[in-house]
Amino acid sequence: MSELAPADPTIDVTVCVVNWNGAQWLPDSLESLRRVQGLRKEVIVVDNGSSDESAKLVREMFPEVRLVANSDNRGFARANNQAMRLARGRCLFLLNNDAVLREGCLESLVHFLDGRPRAGMVAGRLENADGSTQFLYYPVTLPSLASLTADLFWLNRIWPHNRLSRSKLAREWDPSRPCRMEQIPGACMLVRREALEAVGLFDEGYSFWYEDVDLCARFLSAGWESWYVPDAHVFHRGGASAGRLDFYIRWLLRFRSMLRYTERHFTPVRYWTLRALVGLVLLLRLPIVIAACLWPPKGTKRTWRQAWRAYLQAWRELVTPSRVCP
Repeated sequence: MSELAPADPTIDVTVCVVNWNGAQWLPDSLESLRRVQGLRKEVIVVDNGSSDESAKLVREMFPEVRLVANSDNRGFARANNQAMRLARGRCLFLLNNDAVLREGCLESLVHFLDGRPRAGMVAGRLENADGSTQFLYYPVTLPSLASLTADLFWLNRIWPHNRLSRSKLAREWDPSRPCRMEQIPGACMLVRREALEAVGLFDEGYSFWYEDVDLCARFLSAGWESWYVPDAHVFHRGGASAGRLDFYIRWLLRFRSMLRYTERHFTPVRYWTLRALVGLVLLLRLPIVIAACLWPPKGTKRTWRQAWRAYLQAWRELVTPSRVCP
């Protein structure tokens, strides 16, 4: 049985927006949805226990929006699933609260999806305020042991053009042409209802990060295509919610999600190799973190102390014999 509500033939697309303390960005995002023409749509906002009166803002300024107000922050995956389970449209559009649609964006995505029966999901062109493309949100391929190793050992910072990382493909694809990708950004993702019913919703074991990567991997494994659509322009601030998390929480969530993803999608040999590499990286970084805790300016001391706590907690979790995935 489908996890989604029964489809309503009068609704073309359901827009799902997850919000956490995003009152300063959310109105621009919802206002851009109001300007969409030629599509019958419903908009669902799931507020994750915001303390900045985001829910009140939605009720007063956007009465046409269906609001789900959680009492706490349930994470990106669970909150999106809440919205998708209520969706009645033949397509579902996942949009970040810090993303603003340019004219014709959603219409272009729906038209593209309708024209390709094997396309399970499509994404638009994420742009900066000056109109330039945000290439780093398009890794093109799914994570591999090599690319994660490059990230763990900071090769992408020291040697940006290294061949292990995915950054080379992210720099070289042509943003003016439609193209298939293994991984598309979850900030602006239109999903075919039938594909989602077949593959399933987000894995709620991810608290933050990798949930969209996992969904892309499952779509690819099931034979569905993922596409990038150049004519669907989106202004994207990027990192709005993540930037509000403390370093300690942000780093631990990313660490846990990476291990969960690799356990689910890597071979056992590659997964345990990655765990060993993570342990080595933690040991190598520890002296740097300790030194930075002792000598940095006062403005950065709190961050480094959080890094120290995060690394110790990650090490404890790494040596725990229990599996990451239930």
